[in-house]
Amino acid sequence: MASSVQGIDLPEKRLLEILEIANDWALSNGIIIKDSPGSAKAVCAPYSLFPSLVPAPILAQAKSSMTEFSRLMHKVANDHAFLADSLKNVIEVDPFIKGIWRIYQKVREAGIKQPLMLGVFRNDFMMNFKDKSISNGVVKPDQLELKQIEFNSIASSFGGLTQQIGNLHKLTLGLCGKKYSDKEMPENKPASGIAKGLLRGWELYNNPQAVIIFLVSDNERNVFDQRWIEFRIYDQNPNVRVLRRTFLDFHHRGSLDSENKLFIDEEEVAVVYMRDGYTADQYPSEKEWNGRLTIELSSAIKCPCVQYQLMGSKKVQQELAKPGAVEKFVASKNSADMLRATFAGLYSLDLGPEGDEAVEMAVNSPEKFVMKPQREGGGNNLYNTEIAKFMSEHKNSKERNAYILMERIFPWQQQNYLVKSGVPFVLSDVVSEIGVYGVYIGSDQNEVENFECGHMMRTKMSGTDEGGVVAGFAVLDTPLIY
Repeated sequence: MASSVQGIDLPEKRLLEILEIANDWALSNGIIIKDSPGSAKAVCAPYSLFPSLVPAPILAQAKSSMTEFSRLMHKVANDHAFLADSLKNVIEVDPFIKGIWRIYQKVREAGIKQPLMLGVFRNDFMMNFKDKSISNGVVKPDQLELKQIEFNSIASSFGGLTQQIGNLHKLTLGLCGKKYSDKEMPENKPASGIAKGLLRGWELYNNPQAVIIFLVSDNERNVFDQRWIEFRIYDQNPNVRVLRRTFLDFHHRGSLDSENKLFIDEEEVAVVYMRDGYTADQYPSEKEWNGRLTIELSSAIKCPCVQYQLMGSKKVQQELAKPGAVEKFVASKNSADMLRATFAGLYSLDLGPEGDEAVEMAVNSPEKFVMKPQREGGGNNLYNTEIAKFMSEHKNSKERNAYILMERIFPWQQQNYLVKSGVPFVLSDVVSEIGVYGVYIGSDQNEVENFECGHMMRTKMSGTDEGGVVAGFAVLDTPLIY
């Protein structure tokens, strides 16, 4: 076993020494997750031993598009007619989206109590080969194109651990004698940017005694990623109080006063930062739904509010790919073209002629597509034979309305070592996904804050379809820019 990653050639003994040092550094610097739900044991978050290559123009394109994407999606979230038309068929067959939509309807009926909307977003991309006959090796930037995978509007994770992982990779490169410049390993502080956005929301709420709530699950595995953001809040303002609470806490002990101010345990709440509530299993009973409703009906600033969660659905992503949809919200042709350039092929599977055509494409060439439901967190998409099986069972059923069809991305393949429990420590063929973080604050009429605040990278073995880190499919990585 010898390393040949990024021009680094090391004997097996030295490579294993660096692995031991890297693991100890990761544990001592908080690059950790809970071993399992409810466990008191912490383990290393999975990571790549070395950073992976990314062409400078690709990362620059991803980062420079973030504010335009955030502005677009904010406008979408404030367009009730567009949301309703996009999601009407999904709501018929997807009980989870129906539940989120029901909350949204109740908020609209009661009247919006907090005009400001706070988003901590992450826009995920892959580096797609323009020429599918090329698949590996160091490539020229113009051989690759940036393609959007999804826009995350709720619980956009790993800003905390990502801020640490770059320093780990600077250590491993240094231990190998690999020199790098600041341009190759640029400063990247998404946790600090996310903290800045949450603090700005707290300031806009305008009550220095009110608290910021991190809305989390009872058995949170990713607590340390969240804590890094909390620590960065204290760095910027040590007088702000951050509390961790659950939907059940708000069901049992949350309340609204006559002015719709939100209270929990007699503490007034300025901002609710949701790191829970994005999958159906996080609402096991009506109590969790009631806790969410209490929050949404309040004047607290929600991150995200319910309409932000809806606009982040895959169905909205697919509807925006239709001709003229982006242009409805983006006046500048240059901006609209920039956004559209990152779209992969996206197709409706709704019952009807348009959906039937997409079904035929999927059945005839399932290897060219992925079927996506309205879910987050990894492990939900359908590929290859799964697509064929689903279509054979539901071709003429409304069940297919719950999914969209997306053109398969054929990403650049590199090599790296993945440090992950249960995975052999060997030089592996890998592919990567780039995520860019952004903070947006605004009302339906005004933009208050809109900034890009860092990037992350997830890497997985080539041939692995899903990409979640905590879900067990991918590892944390860092771009090495060239």
